[in-house]
Amino acid sequence: MSYTTHKPVPPTRLRTYFSMDYPVGLFNGRFAREMRDNGRLIGIVCRHCGFSMLPPQAVCTVCHGENIKDPNWVEMGPEATVAGFMTFNMPFIDTNDLSVQKGHYTVGQLMVDSPGRTSGFLWHFIGEADASQLRNGMRVRAIYRPRDERKGLMTDILHWVPTGE
Repeated sequence: MSYTTHKPVPPTRLRTYFSMDYPVGLFNGRFAREMRDNGRLIGIVCRHCGFSMLPPQAVCTVCHGENIKDPNWVEMGPEATVAGFMTFNMPFIDTNDLSVQKGHYTVGQLMVDSPGRTSGFLWHFIGEADASQLRNGMRVRAIYRPRDERKGLMTDILHWVPTGE
């Protein structure tokens, strides 16, 4: 019997829900709690080179210095400078709860104010502004969910709005 004379069987497709809980760790845990409990962003300024890390990291992205012992925690924001942006007109899936979010939204690369040598960087929504009015260098401020609705996720920040500066 020759197996080459038979037509291949198509693969079976299964849709399986997969969920995994995992601890966010010391650094991101504190970052998440500060957003949830105090409505503020915190990061770390590297003790070796002064680079600001937002979200915080144990090892510096620039110099690879370890900041595990006695990290230099700093409050960052609540304001930032728009470094770039793009507008989308399509639905997207919120990865936290797999809900489909509809509509028109603008996402910005934000340089979040930091007392360190550099700004912290985040991608986030820019709201309450027509995309034609946005520009690089524009100042924006974080708008948080009401305290009792926060969960310690990046969605605790609803969006960023222009400050008028």
